[in-house]
Amino acid sequence: MFRFKKSVPVSYERQGYIYFKSRCYRELGQREQHRLLNLCLSAGGEYYQPLFEFVTSNEGATAICLRHHLSRSTLERAVRRYYTDFPADL
Repeated sequence: MFRFKKSVPVSYERQGYIYFKSRCYRELGQREQHRLLNLCLSAGGEYYQPLFEFVTSNEGATAICLRHHLSRSTLERAVRRYYTDFPADL
């Protein structure tokens, strides 16, 4: 479910676009999939896998954090970077 993130300095409309574009990952072409994965790598660093799972699946942050032994604040920082760094042409 899409929720506006007040802590992310991106407009409501843009956040909605990023959220739904990311959730459609498996339906995207190979080039766009690669770009999203690279964005997760750059925004999440060593935590790119939980970030990727969070932005492309329906799974909640708590479950992902527990599985990856990651604090919620670390995931939130990675998500914030993901949203602010999301390319305009994707």
